[in-house]
Amino acid sequence: MRSWRISRLVALALFAASTAAAQTTTTTMPALTPPAAATPVTLPANGTPPGVLALPAPAPSAATTGGSGLEVGSLGDVTPDYGGTLAEGGGGFPVDMWRGTDRALVERLLPKLSPAASSPAMRDLTRRLLLTNAEAPAGKSSGVNLFGARAERLMAMGLSSDAAALLALQPARSIDPLSAGQRIDSSLLAGDVDGACKAVDDTRKVASGDAAWQKAQVFCQLRAGQGDQAALGLDLLREQGQGDPAFFTLIEVLSGNKAATLESLPAPTALDLAMLRAASMPIPRDAAQAQNPAVLAMIARDPAIDTPLRLAAAEQAAADGGLPMDQLQMVYASVPYSPGDLGNAIEVSSHDPGPGSRAMLFQAAGVAVETGLRVHVLDTALDRARRQGGYLLAVEANLQFLLPIVPSDDFAWFAADAGRALYAAGHYEQANAWMALAQKRGASDPQAVAAFSSLAVFARIAGVGPPLAWDGATVSKWREMQASNSGAGDPVARLFAIFEGLGEPIGGSWSLIGQSGATAGAGAPDPALWFNLGDAAANRRIGETVLLALYALGSDGPGGANPIVLSRAIASLRLIGLDGEARALAIEAAIAAGV
Repeated sequence: MRSWRISRLVALALFAASTAAAQTTTTTMPALTPPAAATPVTLPANGTPPGVLALPAPAPSAATTGGSGLEVGSLGDVTPDYGGTLAEGGGGFPVDMWRGTDRALVERLLPKLSPAASSPAMRDLTRRLLLTNAEAPAGKSSGVNLFGARAERLMAMGLSSDAAALLALQPARSIDPLSAGQRIDSSLLAGDVDGACKAVDDTRKVASGDAAWQKAQVFCQLRAGQGDQAALGLDLLREQGQGDPAFFTLIEVLSGNKAATLESLPAPTALDLAMLRAASMPIPRDAAQAQNPAVLAMIARDPAIDTPLRLAAAEQAAADGGLPMDQLQMVYASVPYSPGDLGNAIEVSSHDPGPGSRAMLFQAAGVAVETGLRVHVLDTALDRARRQGGYLLAVEANLQFLLPIVPSDDFAWFAADAGRALYAAGHYEQANAWMALAQKRGASDPQAVAAFSSLAVFARIAGVGPPLAWDGATVSKWREMQASNSGAGDPVARLFAIFEGLGEPIGGSWSLIGQSGATAGAGAPDPALWFNLGDAAANRRIGETVLLALYALGSDGPGGANPIVLSRAIASLRLIGLDGEARALAIEAAIAAGV
């Protein structure tokens, strides 16, 4: 039986109205499900590419009345470049989400949005903002093409297929050399070589002078059996002095020179990766240095790569969004382990803190016949991920093993870990069942009291739990136990900020802040950003509110952003009707705070 680690279960008795009341009163908790996953909407054939939406008509500017008495409208400064693949009701935001927002603000901030690899909730909001089919923001453009800017952010997130679908909507008249290259690259990274070669043909007029476009054309010509034309293109590239050894080597292989080899590729392009696949050549080891989600995903899918590098690439690609979870699980399952090692996985894996340890525990949980053994393996996997990093990824990877486990007295010691993971995954009803078990056992089990107190926080954040009471003495004690968790600043400040954002009164407990000497977290908020976010939310400028909230949270995400910023972001999202999304961010922040 493992130690129940009171400091890890946080002993948050302060958050229950009272332990006695918790043990004698049963609270009916309605199930709360997170927002539905955003999925592209497919429309009937109407000249629009399958799975994407037609551009919305720009909103007219204020109409004027002419001498005839008729109202005459003007399009004003509106550039129709915010078509998208998601409609309202299908994961997208309202079509008028940019109403009242100055285009200059969008052009300035949208290209700076963080890929948000550490926050699934932020990634979901970012993806939806970038893909929503909407009227473009009004105002004079500084020259930023919002199709291209959005596609670039999607590709940075590892969402190459989404980027390719978005760029398929771009009107031909607005395609420039940059967006032409993005259209080709996004199709190549998505594995759609046919689509990439079509994009080469479609963008000939605007991009044929670009060396990258010319290289893609040579590849497409070779692929189509047009060797003579490809040879002419190669001669032109050589005459231009293009120094790209990897490209010319891969062209040699595709032209029939099987003796050619490629030993190094430290900065692979989308075209390099497509040519490697076409040539059935292994990926050079140093390609992983690029830290590109698409490159890492390709390494993860290559069984010829040695196991440690492949595992590390798969985990990073999955965290960055470039590799679906089922493919990470396949990589985990492909590592050969002996039955003896799997039967003693907790001990054996303790000597390897890296991806190999996580793969072994994943396999051990899958093959465990006895539920008790599976519970111990899952507890180990989740606990290590909380201490070593990658907790949300570990939850998603092991969720299939956790969901079927029925809460019972035999597993009461597992209630806090199971419930926390299920709240993080958005399975609130199942998480509530573990909290109910801890509540029932609280009369005779101090560990269950601690588990119930911890899970009560998550239940309240999710919107399904009873009101919480705040006791200053216990808050101070909890802060002392969390002193080693300095990465997120003062955990109490972060937790209080969460509840402020959710509209929960905390009374005078803010007077406890500063007693520990810990800082609040990341740097102080930008006043202009702070006030603009509040104003956008109050006036229901939906797109602007989401944009500013994501920009404010930045690369630190909900677990590292300044608590003041976190609170304002949560409150602002709730004010525009995104309550579920705000609560998902809050749960991630609470996990980061050590709850």
